[in-house]
Amino acid sequence: MTDTRTEILHKNYEAIHRNGFQGVRADKVVAEMGITKGALYHYFPNKFDLGYAILDELLAPHYLKIWEPFERAEKNFSAVLLGILESYRDFAKTDEEIKLGCPLTNLTQEMPPLDEGFRKRLHRITHQMQLQVETGLKNAQLSGEFKLDFNPTQTAFFYLSAIEGGFSVAKAMQSRAAFEMVIAQLKQFSEGLKV
Repeated sequence: MTDTRTEILHKNYEAIHRNGFQGVRADKVVAEMGITKGALYHYFPNKFDLGYAILDELLAPHYLKIWEPFERAEKNFSAVLLGILESYRDFAKTDEEIKLGCPLTNLTQEMPPLDEGFRKRLHRITHQMQLQVETGLKNAQLSGEFKLDFNPTQTAFFYLSAIEGGFSVAKAMQSRAAFEMVIAQLKQFSEGLKV
């Protein structure tokens, strides 16, 4: 059984994904859940605290879990990397997911200029993801599986930028095919890293 606080987090996360942070009225979301405003404010004194909790407790763990297998891999780096790229493609497999876009990308485009708390959290999540990709790339180089002629830091930024940018372009074009082209190109690029 999910507790009230967790239920509030999840329902507001869904609303934010659909409407953006600024477009959500948290009190309205909890009213639709049959929960009082008092319960909302008991757990989250204001909307920003709710947003921070969604980032810290839902989005950060989710996105960091995606790249964890690559960061921790000891062999078969290419297969692990290709599997992660395939999981991104699977995420964007329905028209609804393309329409709504990537939750992390959406918040990254909406909130950093407006709120320092969001900016810091989104920076931390993105930076941690970049370090995970970079670590995996360095380990793949050290193992002899990947070439040594590329910069792992720059390449990690390239992967994240291409994926998150792919979500943005696909959302703007309302085209799953656009996102799939990005993933296909990243897979081809990944093959070129191998020795």
